[in-house]
Amino acid sequence: MGTISFLERQAEPLTRRLERMVGSRETAEDLRQEALLRAWQHGPRDASDERQAAWLWRTASNLAVDELRRRERWAWSELETDQQQAATDDPAERLAVRHSLEQLSAHERFVLRLRFEAGLSHAEIGSLLAISEEAARKRVTRARAAFSGAWRRTRPDRGPLILLAERGEHEGSDEPYVGWLESAGARVRRLRSELVERDLATADALVLAGSVIDLHPALYRERPRAALNRPDLRRDLADLRALRAALRAGVPVLGVCRGHQLLNIAFGGTLHQDLAVDGITPRSHRAGSHRLDTSPGSFTRRVLGKRPTVSSEHHQAIARLGRGIVPLASSPDGVVEGAELRGRALAVGLQWHPESPESGVAGRRMADALVEAAARSAEADRRGEAA
Repeated sequence: MGTISFLERQAEPLTRRLERMVGSRETAEDLRQEALLRAWQHGPRDASDERQAAWLWRTASNLAVDELRRRERWAWSELETDQQQAATDDPAERLAVRHSLEQLSAHERFVLRLRFEAGLSHAEIGSLLAISEEAARKRVTRARAAFSGAWRRTRPDRGPLILLAERGEHEGSDEPYVGWLESAGARVRRLRSELVERDLATADALVLAGSVIDLHPALYRERPRAALNRPDLRRDLADLRALRAALRAGVPVLGVCRGHQLLNIAFGGTLHQDLAVDGITPRSHRAGSHRLDTSPGSFTRRVLGKRPTVSSEHHQAIARLGRGIVPLASSPDGVVEGAELRGRALAVGLQWHPESPESGVAGRRMADALVEAAARSAEADRRGEAA
């Protein structure tokens, strides 16, 4: 198979991939050497570079899978690197994680390891297990649900855990959100964009915080037609993946400001790129407090009353509602300031800022409502019920 120079070019990237899978540089180097030896002795000869590389990487992956199967003890954080730190430093929670994993079958632990520790795609898992990509996806989903239920039945009971989506360095501190949620009795942890599904497996709710960064119009198939503040499509797509993962997991979701707009876009909705430019209001809602008109019988009416005072700071807003998205509240000038995804226990967007001290009673009531929903979700999982 191939030339020595070709094999040498594959060595370092192959080692990095194997290290991700088995968690040890030394073991990865041993497996790489074995894979390269097999490739030299038994690989396809006179084949294209692409075919030779595919054979080599498939062989190396199979060797790594065999290594993982030989290991008797599962450790959730075993393969974490310095950049992927453990989800918790709490010894009691670590013990609960290990105990939860022990309740899974060997196959469930194995597919979780392939997906979340080794970082393999569903297609790669299917190839390794000789099943279809869809079958691999279903196995991972069932194993993840089994772990999530076991975790919630055994973890320390210290209040629901709410994930806060990561914010960029130009977006300001997320401490106002942390304090707002903790004051209602929640524990707060930052969601890591590279470990979304894994973090959600131990969480009870997700908050997509507001931001000074505007959503990219490409998300709703429009070109920029107003002055936008630092749109970042890569960041938008990461948050969109987190939102969809949370909805699949069935945990409560609250989107604030930009997160509210993202919930609408996720289901085909659009935005006014600038309220003043689009002629919706004579000025943007850049700052200040105002009254809300809540919809009769809605979630916001039950939680906030008929006309609460809230704080807003935005120049964009929902234009066309997405599929299944219904309005919950509006400002006096008709801007949609609250919306929810119909048919969910709690998947709500707020254009206003509940974490702001200027939102006062309304903000505190919203925090209480979210924490209560997260606690119900956790309790339902402990009983093995759907949230």
